[in-house]
Order: sequence, then structure tokens, then C-alpha cells
Amino acid sequence: MNTKKRALFLSIAAAFILTGCSNKSVFEPKEVAGEISYDGTLPSSITDKTIYSALLKNREFITKKDGFIEKKLPENYKILNENDGEYIIADEEGNIKIITKDGETLFEKSFNDIVASATKRGDFLAIVFANNRLFLIDTKNEEVYFDEKLEPVYALDSRIANPAFLNDLIIYPTLDGRLIITDITHRKILRDLVISSEKYFNNVIFLKVIKNRLIAATNTKVMSINPKSINIYGASDVKDLLFLEDRVYIFTKDGKIVLTDPDLHILKEKKFPFAIFSGYIYGEFIYLIEKGGYVIAVDRDLRTANFYKLPDKIEDLLFTAGDKLYYKDYYFQLNTQK
Repeated sequence: MNTKKRALFLSIAAAFILTGCSNKSVFEPKEVAGEISYDGTLPSSITDKTIYSALLKNREFITKKDGFIEKKLPENYKILNENDGEYIIADEEGNIKIITKDGETLFEKSFNDIVASATKRGDFLAIVFANNRLFLIDTKNEEVYFDEKLEPVYALDSRIANPAFLNDLIIYPTLDGRLIITDITHRKILRDLVISSEKYFNNVIFLKVIKNRLIAATNTKVMSINPKSINIYGASDVKDLLFLEDRVYIFTKDGKIVLTDPDLHILKEKKFPFAIFSGYIYGEFIYLIEKGGYVIAVDRDLRTANFYKLPDKIEDLLFTAGDKLYYKDYYFQLNTQK
């Protein structure tokens, strides 16, 4: 290629690249109903989060159930779960503690493996380790009731679900897309349910017990289990789930909301082209936080939608809990739109 042709080719290529960048599609509603202002500030900005909690730079923390807690965590620890004012915390060295709001340590133990998720009910503590090892211990006398090591997983989604208790059953969300069910009496695997079998990033990202029903999900599939049936909904890139009364809302990474009944039969879908959901809060309506700095308010039947403008685009860590949104060192609570 001679010099002139090469120069022309490079000019065309550069123009194509610049045009492609300038036409990049983003979510932008045609009509904005109003603007939202933050209601106040936190003592410090969010520096880390899980799907259950957020850690502030000053070591204070926020949880899904209790909101902002003016208590500082020990150095290098983060919140994994909470239950009736008790917090399960762990570090990256294999140490785990159960503490109260007042800072009292109720239980602590060191393991050779890093704790990925954990749940406590009564004296029993169920753990999923980062190497896909499942564990159940009585925190009162430290008797081990269950210890099963599955095949290790090397590529994980950062959203890792905690184990769940259902009567005497313990449901472990594995890091390879399964639900392992055991119980306190038999101390062995009673059932092994495969949600999805993707090779990478296939850990269970959502697990919730509603009465006698289980709802669980990985990146690509949602499973609903009741005493009579198992139902599965397949979706590309599941972002999050919300279970309200007898309805399941599935949020996907391509800006879609899928409303189903508890058995995952689709009732309605609503798509917001180019929207990237960063989280949600809810009250009478469901409010989706869009990465470009918008709040999408939809009614629970997905019939209507209104759009509000946030002060900022979502470019840092955001955490939502019930009717509150936390971003950087700000917070917003529903019913205070300005």
C-alpha cells in the first residue's frame, strides 16, 4: 500500500472509530418527571460492598435489614450476613466472627479456607467457603455437623448468595450453580439440584426462602422450588431479583424487567432500551437506579413508568436497602422527592 492510500485508509478508520464512539447508545428518557435530591450524608463514603452490606471508609457499615450502623468493624473484616441484630463478619485470611451491634463477640473461629458466605440460625452456622467447600457447625460447642468439599471454582461473580435454612433443612448455594440440601439430623447430602451449568461465573447469586418455597438464581437461570414442582426461567445475564408477596421481578443486564408468578410463569415484561440497572429500592412502586443517573419508577404491574433525574451518574459503589439508596457518602429515602 503506497503512502497516499495508507493515509486515506487511516483517515477513514479514524473517522469510523470516532463516529462509533460519538453514537454510543445510552439510556435517555424522553420525558423526566422531576429531579431527586439526596436527603443527607454519611460519615464516610462507601469503599466496599457485598449483595447484603456496604462498608464505609471509616469502617462503619450498612446492611440490608438494619441500614446504617454507627459501629466500626475490625480492620480487614466485612459483613457477610445479619440476623436479629447479630452480624457475621469475615476477613480474607479465613477468620470469621459473629458480633452484636454493641461489638460483643459471640463466636469466632479461624479456618484454612476463605469464607465466601454464611448464615446463622439458632446455634448453627452454615458456611460456603471460597473453594466451594460446604460446612455446618454448632457455634455453642463447635461440633461439626457437615463438611463437604465440592469441585473448586476459579471464576466467580462477586454476587455470592448466603446459605438458607428451611425448618431442619440447610440449603447451600454452591459456587458452581447448584443447590445442595442437607439437614441437621442426617448430616449428609439429601438433594443436589443444578440451576445452571455454565463453565465460568456460575455461582448462585440469589437465594431466598419464602414460606415453603425457594427462589434461587445464577447469572443465566432462575429456579423456583415448592413441595410439588420445580420451575426454571432462563435469561441472559440476570442482574438481580425481587420477591414481593406473590410476584417475582427479574431484572436483566440489558434493561429488561420480567414479572412472573412464584412458579416463574411470565405475567409481563417491560424493556428500557440501553438502561443499565445499578440497583433498586421499593415501596408502593419499584424504583430502578439506572447507571446514567436516572431513577425509573414502575408500578408493581409494570403498566406505567416515570423517570427522575439523580444528582450524579452512578460511577462509584452504590448500595440499596429497602426504601433507601446509598451512593458515595450520600443517601436518599423514598417519599422525599424534591
